[in-house]
Amino acid sequence: AMKSTRYLVAAVVIMFFSMSPADAQEGETARQQRAGFETIIEGLNKDSFDGFTRAIDKKAMTARIFGNRLIDADVRTAFSRDVSTSLQQMFVASFPVSDKEILGTVIDFETDGERGRAVVRYAASGYRYAYHVYELRFGPKGRVSIEDWVDYYGGSRFSDEVGLSLVMALPSKAAALRELDNKGLDDREVFQVAELFKAVRDNNSERFFQITDGMRDTVLKEKLISRLALRMALMARDTERIDSAVRLLAESNADDALNSLRLIEYLIPRRQYQGAIDELVRLQADIGVRDGASESLKASAALANGDTAEALAFARAAAMAEPGLELSWWTLLRAGTRVENYAAVTEALTRLEDDFGHRLGPAKLRRDPFLKVLADRQEYLDWRASRD
Repeated sequence: AMKSTRYLVAAVVIMFFSMSPADAQEGETARQQRAGFETIIEGLNKDSFDGFTRAIDKKAMTARIFGNRLIDADVRTAFSRDVSTSLQQMFVASFPVSDKEILGTVIDFETDGERGRAVVRYAASGYRYAYHVYELRFGPKGRVSIEDWVDYYGGSRFSDEVGLSLVMALPSKAAALRELDNKGLDDREVFQVAELFKAVRDNNSERFFQITDGMRDTVLKEKLISRLALRMALMARDTERIDSAVRLLAESNADDALNSLRLIEYLIPRRQYQGAIDELVRLQADIGVRDGASESLKASAALANGDTAEALAFARAAAMAEPGLELSWWTLLRAGTRVENYAAVTEALTRLEDDFGHRLGPAKLRRDPFLKVLADRQEYLDWRASRD
């Protein structure tokens, strides 16, 4: 047995030394690349766009934006004159309205050495999030170039959204038709679509819906038109229009995760909690990441829906997926309290105090409508006594 053990140890040592130099170099390169990208996001968090705009590959991005779109020549020239400023303005405009500073966190990063993919979660007020999936290219010493990104709050690839906005600036019928999947529209319908584009450009929801009220369902179910209809309905805060746009979107693009975040904003206020959970699952599958924020949202929706066991499972998943996110532990604390799982409760209490600097005494718990029941529980009192 000792002899076989020595052979095993020797084999492991040989394998380690034969593989480790390359693996170590590969790991160091990946760390440099991630650090370079995180520096860019940290710059955005400090309200500095310099690193972000420098990192964008302007040539590649502009090629994608223009593509085969029919953009008015003067619009194209004006955009090309100051690409960086135009991209910055459109990037800022793509986020949810927020009462606080929007902060980004890199929640996933993959690289093969030359190209990479990064997922960034941007947190706004009211537990609203935007998720961006960035396409990256790497140069020497971890230098990062951003080629494009998919914006799951805006509901499209950024270059497509910018390209569409340039088309909408002065939309011809030919340009409008080229943006649609259905090329079989008649001349009147194509004219209507061009007029819709002008209404979106002008943020004129009244004009937009005047036009759509006279359009065939075939046109309304166009992927682009249905997405614009929801955007304009939300802007108008017209409940009836929002309901109609959501139904249309569900019929035409039911499985498209690019609509999920906007649909969640519709479903939660209407207490359609299971629908919101389904959209979060769809979003996670498309992005390829289960992070603490989305799991926490699922837990909150499940609690509101009365599915306490599922809520606790989601809350545990949040803490496991992202233990460095404070929200994960608040979610576990509230879910654990609701189901009277005091192992989960004391674990969450401990992490909130040790990792995030909170002092969760009885007086503070009593001020929280969800946690006040804990203040007199023996399990909590024993935990508190053990730490005082």
